[in-house]
Amino acid sequence: MIMEEHGRMEHVEQGDAGIGVVYSPMIWSDVEAITRQFDETWGHYALLGDNQKLSLLLSYHFVLHYIEPATRGEIAHKNGQFMGVVLSRVSGQPVMFGNVAQEMAKIDERLNSIPAGRKALMDTELGFEIERRMERQTGINDKAPAEVELFLVSSASRGQGVGGQLWSRTMEYFERSHEPMFYLHTDSDCDVSFYDRHGMKRIAEREEQRHPDDGRDRGMAPTKMFIYAGVPAKVKQTVS
Repeated sequence: MIMEEHGRMEHVEQGDAGIGVVYSPMIWSDVEAITRQFDETWGHYALLGDNQKLSLLLSYHFVLHYIEPATRGEIAHKNGQFMGVVLSRVSGQPVMFGNVAQEMAKIDERLNSIPAGRKALMDTELGFEIERRMERQTGINDKAPAEVELFLVSSASRGQGVGGQLWSRTMEYFERSHEPMFYLHTDSDCDVSFYDRHGMKRIAEREEQRHPDDGRDRGMAPTKMFIYAGVPAKVKQTVS
């Protein structure tokens, strides 16, 4: 069923598993809920001296990093509660928001004003540079000009088919955009078996301890970093 609420078109999933879950295009006011869920899932409290506010700032930086190049975002929510999001990018299409760089500069200024925040930001940026290095080494951007920037599902959504719905709808977006292949970055902090089960192939793997050329101990780095790639039509077929 399609409905319109708060100025955006929404799709209400009425299947048994996901009854009442609403899927809608992301708008800027969704950023806070995405950031809070990101922090709950991957927050860095221990590494930031259990400073929850600082961890939330760093999570905001991460979320803005993923939003900046995104050309599509879809939110799942139920009774006003955030359930999940997928941010994706297709090369050549217009980005969703034009204000991200300015917002990120403000956040980075606040992080840099605190020693622990400054170090955490440096480590984070090094991680992003390693990802770009992996992209260059594999040439993946030449083969797959589409990417899943962020795939995040809340614990409250388990058993309701939210992840599968978001995933399937993103594959449909890539198909409509005539993209033959897409890719994503992930790491050993995530359940990478999801991508294995859904027909994607691991095309790059990097173990932190094998690369002292990074110049220093990143501290926040995951043990392993991966690039997965897949064909949208084939991946969609694996979603029940």
